[in-house]
Amino acid sequence: MGGIERLRRLLGVLQVSFRRTYTRATQTAPGRTWLSIGGVALAVGLMVVVAGIGVGIATQSTVHSENVDYWITPETDGSSSALVDTNSPRLGSVHPTAANLSNMETVEYASPVLQQPIRLKADDGEAQNVLAVGIVGHPAFTEIADVTTDGLTPGDPYYENGTWTGEVVLSAGAAELLSATESDPLEVTRPAGSVDRNLSVTTIDAGERQGSQFPIVVMQLSELQAITGADTNDEADQIVVSSTDPNIESTLATVYSQSTVSTRAGLNAQAVFDEELPLALSVTAAIIAAVIGTLFVMTTTGLSVAADRKKLATLAAIGVSRSTRFRLLASEILMLTAIGAVIGVLLGLGGIRLANIAAQRTVISGDVAATEPFVVAVGFVIAGVIGLLVLPYLAVLLRRVGTATEGGF
Repeated sequence: MGGIERLRRLLGVLQVSFRRTYTRATQTAPGRTWLSIGGVALAVGLMVVVAGIGVGIATQSTVHSENVDYWITPETDGSSSALVDTNSPRLGSVHPTAANLSNMETVEYASPVLQQPIRLKADDGEAQNVLAVGIVGHPAFTEIADVTTDGLTPGDPYYENGTWTGEVVLSAGAAELLSATESDPLEVTRPAGSVDRNLSVTTIDAGERQGSQFPIVVMQLSELQAITGADTNDEADQIVVSSTDPNIESTLATVYSQSTVSTRAGLNAQAVFDEELPLALSVTAAIIAAVIGTLFVMTTTGLSVAADRKKLATLAAIGVSRSTRFRLLASEILMLTAIGAVIGVLLGLGGIRLANIAAQRTVISGDVAATEPFVVAVGFVIAGVIGLLVLPYLAVLLRRVGTATEGGF
């Protein structure tokens, strides 16, 4: 019975707190109430926006594709970028490995991905550095590194039967840099001269995605291997896998003994902790949010306790214990911070949207900030921390306004 009685009292306190909060927000003290909510909302919204930008910075260093669910990469020290670092460890024998994965019933396709800077030259143009991305084409593999794969023959003809296609897809940035158009021939150049490999532009990306602004070219994997010398050990930087089977991750982890498997759901969250700058941004935003929100709520709490001094004295006089009064006011504070958290998260998501729109119109064609579930969750956690940090201050205030007849805490 004791437990039921305590629960009944707690529910009663919560009910009274809800009514008091509603009355204060709409009638008796709307200014102080909404100032508390606004302070929490502002702090949480700031944290969500900054953390979203941090996640966006972190995840831009990985080769993404909208129809890729898993990435198999070699184990590294976490200090390199998968998009631009060509000196990191590579996977070997990638063609047969990817073929075996593709033959699994739960896998739609698997493709090795090789990234290597090369120099290309169009007719009557100068040789320019571009980032070449080699893949094994598949009808469902429609884009890589924000560049379309349309124009590449499915499979990998040069690896399969020795037929050289020379197919190259140019991003909008690469086409502009090389002054190339569709069907133009391209030369691969090195300091010692041209490489005897004929290439031809099959498609130019429309430039609607973020990566298309950069000088990126997509081509057949085996042909890029032949140009760069990665064909000796059939090397690639990673293998991307499209599958909706949630149980396949453990299988993919055994494909190579020293490899890491990233999932679409976990890639962005992990990137924040792998990159120092995004992590620093997120931690700093969380600290600032907690400080700002706590100061707002502490200020309004002090004003509210001072204004309710007579009411609190009346409650003490009729026998309401100090602990009950503390729970009453504490639940009000937690309610306000919860409301502020919801509003703050919505403001943060709106801020991320505005930041992306502004960036797309002034700087780049893609998003600079990402919205991830864990960022939203942290927003609610920060609001909870704000509420908890105010509670000791509330206890001190109640002691100061207490009367000589009040019981112990």
